[in-house]
Amino acid sequence: MKLKVSLIITFLALFLLSSSIFSQHKKDLESLYVTVITLHGVEGIDFEEWLKVEKEYFEKVTSKIDIILEHEVLVSYFSDDLSEIKVINVFKTWDDIEFVNSLRETLIENAWPNEAERNAFFEKQNSFYTNYHSDEIYITSSLSKKMSIEEKSSIHNPMVYYMDTNILSDYDNREAYKLYEDYLREVIYKNSYIKAYHPYRHYWGDDSREFIEIYVVNSLSNLEKALDMNKTLFELFMPDQTKRKGFIRSFKKAVSGHKNDIYKNVPSLSK
Repeated sequence: MKLKVSLIITFLALFLLSSSIFSQHKKDLESLYVTVITLHGVEGIDFEEWLKVEKEYFEKVTSKIDIILEHEVLVSYFSDDLSEIKVINVFKTWDDIEFVNSLRETLIENAWPNEAERNAFFEKQNSFYTNYHSDEIYITSSLSKKMSIEEKSSIHNPMVYYMDTNILSDYDNREAYKLYEDYLREVIYKNSYIKAYHPYRHYWGDDSREFIEIYVVNSLSNLEKALDMNKTLFELFMPDQTKRKGFIRSFKKAVSGHKNDIYKNVPSLSK
């Protein structure tokens, strides 16, 4: 896009990822950067008209930029309007984030060589959005559970994106990172309903304590099934009830606040 500018599935990781613990495990970080732009559509947008314009831009510009490793456009699952839109791009390096705009401009000029037609297209595209937006940059972790390219390309219906945005406290447990890895291996990675898991650690933006976990499933009903399977797998992983209660207490200490949102992606705008 060229722009004007609890279902607690996370029964898990946040208590493990205080800033001090995470910094001790920098070796586990990949060189991947995630930009998240939150946009707001004007009232009364026609979804099909909006999609037609954004699909044209995606096919002529975004899909041709190789340094954008992944691209998703998320809209609210429960709302029929476009009051909140999240545009997610994944880059290998920080330099790629800085360089991408020059690539966009070149592709835009090639796609719309006539200046009047180019201006008309972007005037229409910009008319879908209010002036209000926010920008954040996160860094990914090697502990992500990724969907294969083949599986992702075969999906034509919207996927459900459960996003848990957490504010980490100063709680420090030096054994917690190992427990986090064990939990992911024994629960999240074994949960067949969870097609992908993306933990994003704050890199640039308003709040350095922010940590986001995104779970991708096929449908809302599968999100509920994923919750049930998480519980079953967690009990198998940690059969001792006392230990499980201690695990939960640690979780509560490490998170000073969080909110959950459910989105769906737009498959025709997915890369």
